Amino acid sequence: MSKREIIAAGLKRTGGLSLLERISRSYELKFDGHSRWPHLSRVSKAKFAILCYHRIGTGGIPFYSELPGAAFDAQMEFLRKHYRVISLEQLLREMDDPNSKGQAVAVTFDDGYRGLFTEALPILTKHQIPAMVYLLAGAIESGEPAWYDRIFLALQQAPGPSFEIELGELRRFDLPTHQSRVNAAASIVAELRKMPDARRRECCAVLDKRVPLPADALANRMLTWNQVREMQKAEIAFGAHTMTHPVISRLRPADAQSELTESKRLIEERLQTEIPDFAFPFGHAADCGPGAAELVARCGFRSGATTTHGANRSGGDRLSLLRAQIGEEGSLALFAFYMNQLFLRRDESAEAASQPASGHAAPPPDVREHEEARAS
Repeated sequence: MSKREIIAAGLKRTGGLSLLERISRSYELKFDGHSRWPHLSRVSKAKFAILCYHRIGTGGIPFYSELPGAAFDAQMEFLRKHYRVISLEQLLREMDDPNSKGQAVAVTFDDGYRGLFTEALPILTKHQIPAMVYLLAGAIESGEPAWYDRIFLALQQAPGPSFEIELGELRRFDLPTHQSRVNAAASIVAELRKMPDARRRECCAVLDKRVPLPADALANRMLTWNQVREMQKAEIAFGAHTMTHPVISRLRPADAQSELTESKRLIEERLQTEIPDFAFPFGHAADCGPGAAELVARCGFRSGATTTHGANRSGGDRLSLLRAQIGEEGSLALFAFYMNQLFLRRDESAEAASQPASGHAAPPPDVREHEEARAS
């Protein structure tokens, strides 16, 4: 058990988590970057947390993200008991309303892994949790996982005790254990994210030839369109997450626009409904790049979600939504602690990233709204 889990468990046992939750409804700790210590102030605006998940279930891809169904069930039960859980559509409406008060939480998923249908959907239905799934359109269409998952699979399949690859310089990874192979794949993906997209594709093609993946390693990893439609009937909403999950900031402008518009068009065609919401692949500031919000608006979306950590506030920029990835460690006490921290902490650097920038405005609220669940 980590030190944080021990602290969270102690707070839960002594009632400290409940006290922090009550405090966070009226007060916040403000971190302004100028003072060593935060200062406590009254909450002046409504706060909205958007939780970001990837896969529910264990065993298989993505190796970097798995959450047992029982742990996810406990988290959703906790949210339903302690917070006002709303759809992304409603969250956007309330963000636009200067009179909004209090706290609310929306649940989103990135990518569109198969476990969302087999594991997550029954739990979401059980607890009446609305959700948004951001679909990686090309992977759903082809039935095969994206390039980064192929790298994780390749490193598991690679023969021998070590692996060498050219990434600007020759890199050598020792592979004595499953975890060392996961770590090696994570390092390779991190390096590829820094490259121009054309170079990244070349490296992926070389790796595909060096470590051919068997068909059964690629099959049944992603949602099918029929499963998506079944989830749609259960009032799960869907958004776009590009066609191929590139790093947007590493693309030429025309290619970046194509990734957004083509994913929107394909999902709308398959689901016969408007898709007004988008989530950036990877989602950190360096991955989105300058002009990201303008790109989202230009491609016809009403919202753009990042993975910059923090809670959104009323009046914030719906084209640069903050999201928190706090649920995948599995500990319910730690999840509750992170939820308290999310609402109690006010980080002005993250808040600045979610404010409307000069030269663009959030799409008007009369865009036809269709709630979506995100997948990265």
